[in-house]
Amino acid sequence: MEKNLEEELKAWISGFKKIVILGIGNPIRKDDYVGVAIAKLLKEKNLLNTLILECETVPESFTSIIKEVKPTHVLMIDAANLNAAPGFAKMISIDEINGFSLSTHDLPLSLLAKFIVYETKAKVALLGIQPKTLDFGEGLTNELNEASKKIAKIIEKVLIEEVFNQKLF
Repeated sequence: MEKNLEEELKAWISGFKKIVILGIGNPIRKDDYVGVAIAKLLKEKNLLNTLILECETVPESFTSIIKEVKPTHVLMIDAANLNAAPGFAKMISIDEINGFSLSTHDLPLSLLAKFIVYETKAKVALLGIQPKTLDFGEGLTNELNEASKKIAKIIEKVLIEEVFNQKLF
């Protein structure tokens, strides 16, 4: 997973100037919270030209902030049914989102993505992560806890490399 995801992220993020990362998920549905867990890990890193938002189940409530920031890229991170092993992660284009989203939130992510594109002209994608369970309860399963740490490290590495390559500091 690591190499594929890293390559997908590098290709997608190439040329970014400002990125907004949306951590999406329900805190009382176990692995559905993975997007927010990754956002929390990334927030600790104080990454340049990066705004990280912990959206939980209402990412649409953050559209005015996103619009204000004028990002070139918006990455939504959420649990998605990828028919894969728990913790598997994949970049999903906005045209493909309908087929993957688990939707424990009110507004479908495909609509949110299209709205963000319309409002900001940003490049938008979903980083979907296969959950093990969406049962009620708090805390990620061991598999998703480990995967969230690996994915956060990959995102951090790709962002730092891109900032360095573009000399955006």
